Amino acid sequence: MVFEYKGVDRSGRKLKGIIQAESVKEALDRLREQGIIITDLVQKGEKTRSSSTGKKKAVFQAKLKDIVLFARQLETMISAGIRLADAVITLSEQEVFSKKFRIALKEVASDMKAGVSFSDALERQGIFDSIFINMVKAGEEGGILDVTMKKVANYYESVNRLREQVKSSMAYPMFILGFAVVVVIVISVFILPRLISVFGTVPQSGVLGMLMKMNYIFTKKWYILAPVVIAVGYGLKVFLDTVYGAYVKDFIGNLIPPIRKLRQKMSNERFTRTLGVLIGSGVPMVNALDMAAKASNNPRFISIISKVIEEVKAGSNLKGALKRAGIFPQIVYEMVGTGEETGKLDVVMEKVADFYEEEILSDTKKLVSLIEPALIAFVGLFIAFIAFTMYSTIFQMQGQFGR
Repeated sequence: MVFEYKGVDRSGRKLKGIIQAESVKEALDRLREQGIIITDLVQKGEKTRSSSTGKKKAVFQAKLKDIVLFARQLETMISAGIRLADAVITLSEQEVFSKKFRIALKEVASDMKAGVSFSDALERQGIFDSIFINMVKAGEEGGILDVTMKKVANYYESVNRLREQVKSSMAYPMFILGFAVVVVIVISVFILPRLISVFGTVPQSGVLGMLMKMNYIFTKKWYILAPVVIAVGYGLKVFLDTVYGAYVKDFIGNLIPPIRKLRQKMSNERFTRTLGVLIGSGVPMVNALDMAAKASNNPRFISIISKVIEEVKAGSNLKGALKRAGIFPQIVYEMVGTGEETGKLDVVMEKVADFYEEEILSDTKKLVSLIEPALIAFVGLFIAFIAFTMYSTIFQMQGQFGR
């Protein structure tokens, strides 16, 4: 096969040319040995894929747990010498996967038997992200699918591990927050009406007046309140999953310094880990940067990296482009430069990601240590405030009855 490539050498000079190789992986390896950082690599004469590839409209997104198990078990079966299509069929019958995921795997196996490549069959399902598809494609073309699937499994396991650790750290603060909401509802719906009913007069203003109105809504208008709450909650969830919702979350998160700092580190971790895995799997630099930026789930970060991509396309090395973007500390730029010079950028990026993962876990613990006492204090102060308001109102009512 003949490939057309574009790239830059170690001095930053732009290069383009043609190279003959058996696969994309071989072409990339040979160019790296020559000290060339590849920004684009296309098989000569290859036509751009038509948009009508038969890709299904995704009705669900593959769960991270399913992807991790699928990649790990597929890598084991391929390494054991089992044919790829047979391995996929076998995995489609494993009940450890969700029912929808098993159905998708059966369709993948059916497409493969019809002559479709593994990566194209996965892409047709529309449930796998671009990172997964491109890594599989690079592994296929390089003839190292078992090695690539191991990298895929390690990557998604790292993503899942960090996500679960952050979730477990936030579990107790969320419990306290939920408890505070329950306390407000119990006081408003059950305790307050009984105390006020003793005096026969219902306050119409102030905090007690507001709570009594809440009581009326909860007890008399619950059939209207319930669907409204469900509709608002669902609508909010759908909105937050949109591009505009991402900007809103980003804006709110940036208002609080500790959360802003944590979100920035999480974006950096996802970007560097994804970039390292994609480059190590043989994905061209420009494509890897684009997918890694999208993996950060941060609109501001994606916008900044788009400028980095343009600079890399124009011939800049990655270290210089990232440094001008100003999104990492100086030590990261130096490590990126070392990775470019030694041809081990994938290894360096994963080490940077490991560093950020440790920082994220440390910052999460610090944030939780601040949130827990703040929420407990909030619950205590709220109950004390309600108690004070209730007793002061009761004493006023007693005075009115006395007169």
